[in-house]
Amino acid sequence: MATTLDSVLTAPWVSTPSDGVPTSETLRLQHEAEQVISSLLTEHLQASVDPLLHKDSHSTYLTRLLKVPLPKHFTGLDASRPWLLYWTMHSLALFDGELDTQAKERVVETLRHCQNPDGGFGGGPGQISHLAPSYAAVCALAYVGEAGWKSIDRQGMYRFLMSIKQPDGSFIMHDGGEVDVRGCYCALTVATLLNILTPDLAAGTASFIASCQTYEGGLASSAHPFSQDPSHPAPLGEAHGGYAFCAAASWSMLRVFSDTASPAFAEAPIDLARSELDVRALLRWSASMQAMPIEGGGFRGRTNKLVDGCYSWWCGGLFPIVESLLSERAAGSDKDGEEDEEERELYDRKGLQQYITLVAQAPAGGLRDKPGKPADAYHTCYNLSGAASAQHKPRVSRRLQRELAEAFVSPFAATVVDEDDSSSSDDVEVVRGEGESDEAAEVRMREVWSRSLAWQPRPGAKVVYGDAANELLPAHPVFNIAFPAVRATMAHFYAQPGPL
Repeated sequence: MATTLDSVLTAPWVSTPSDGVPTSETLRLQHEAEQVISSLLTEHLQASVDPLLHKDSHSTYLTRLLKVPLPKHFTGLDASRPWLLYWTMHSLALFDGELDTQAKERVVETLRHCQNPDGGFGGGPGQISHLAPSYAAVCALAYVGEAGWKSIDRQGMYRFLMSIKQPDGSFIMHDGGEVDVRGCYCALTVATLLNILTPDLAAGTASFIASCQTYEGGLASSAHPFSQDPSHPAPLGEAHGGYAFCAAASWSMLRVFSDTASPAFAEAPIDLARSELDVRALLRWSASMQAMPIEGGGFRGRTNKLVDGCYSWWCGGLFPIVESLLSERAAGSDKDGEEDEEERELYDRKGLQQYITLVAQAPAGGLRDKPGKPADAYHTCYNLSGAASAQHKPRVSRRLQRELAEAFVSPFAATVVDEDDSSSSDDVEVVRGEGESDEAAEVRMREVWSRSLAWQPRPGAKVVYGDAANELLPAHPVFNIAFPAVRATMAHFYAQPGPL
C-alpha cells in the first residue's frame, strides 16, 4: 500500500530506480511524470492551504459538453455518443447536479435513435448494437427517470444479450466481435438493472471470468484455454485495471447464482465455477498498482506503466468489491458481520484523493490523465468516481440485504394483465429463463434485488481530503451510478415500491 503524502513531508521523494538501460523509453517517461507530479506536490506544500476540488469549473466544463456544439475533432467519438452522455451525467450527479427537464428529453431522444429494433444500443444512430454503448445508454437513462426507463426495449435487450452469449460463458462485444471480459460486465450490469438477469444469461460466465486471472493476480481481457503449450496454463493476456474491475464486478453480480448460500443457487445451481477467483491474489495485485508518493498516490493500470487518473476508479474502485468478496465467509452467521469486522484499509484512500485533487485537475476545468494531458469527459468521470469511492468506502450490509429480501413484493402480484393480450405491462413484465418457474423467477429476482441494493457507504468511515466542500455524493461500487438513481431504476424494473 502506498505511503500517504503527509507522512513523507520530511523525507525526500524517491524516484524509480534505473534499470541500467539508459535508452529505455518507458523509464524516461516514468521519470518525466515523476518530476512534473512532484513539482505540483511541492507547490501545494508551499501554498499551505487546504486543496480544493473546483466543482464550479468542472460543472461548467461538463455542461458545455451537453449544450454547446462540439468541435469537429469530436467526430472521432461518433461511436461513443451514449458514453459522452453517461460520463457527463454521472460526473454532474456526483456533484449533486441534475439536468433540467428539457435536457433530459434531449437525452432520451438522442438515445432513442441509438436503440436498434432488434435490441441493444449502438454508438450512434444507424450503428450496430454493441455491449459498451448499451451499458452507457442504460446508465445514462437511469439518471433521466421514468421517461428514460420506459424508452428501453427490455425484451429486445434480452434477445440481443442472449444472441452474443458464447458457449463458454463469455460475451462478444457485438455480432461478429471479439470476446472481452468488459463485455461480461456490460451485459451483467444492464441485465441486473433491467431485471433480465436470468440463469440462462448467467450460465458459465463465472467460470469464464475465473479463467482470465493471470499469474499476477489481476485479470486479463480473456483467457486462452486452447493453448497447446502446457507450460502456459494461465491466460496469456496481461493483467489490467479496467479488465480487473469489470471481472471482479461481474463476479460479484454472479454470486446470486454461484454462491451456495444464495437461495437462487438452490433453484438454479447452474454456475458453480470450475475454478474459483483467487480474491486474495487480486487484492495483492490491486494494492501494488497504487503509485509511489513521488507520483502522488494515484493508480497505474498495469505493472511498470505510468500513473493515470482513470485508474482512480478502475483500480481504486476495486477495493469495495474485493473486500465484500473477502467478507462473504461471515455471511451465513446470525451476526450482521460488518460491524464485527476489524476496520482495515486496503489502500491509501487519502493518497488517491491527493492525486485527483492536486494532480488530475485541469486548470480550465475538467479532470485529466496526468499533467500534460488535456481534460476529457472520460477522465473527469473516472477520477471523480474514484474520489467518491475513496471518500465513502461503500460496503455490503448483510442486515440491509435481509431487510430488503423480506420486504420484496412479488412481481406476479403486481402484474397487470390486459384481457385482450396475455402479456403484462412492460414496466413489470417478468423475463424468465428457459423452463424457469414463477417461483424460481421470484426467488432469483428477490436475490438480485436485495444483493444489489445492500451496498451503502460505511458509517463512520468517511475520509475527505482537503476542504470539506470536496465531498462528493457516493456511487454504487458495482454499477458506478449514484445510489438514488440505482434505487429508483431498480424499483421501476423490479416493480417494487422502493428500497428501504
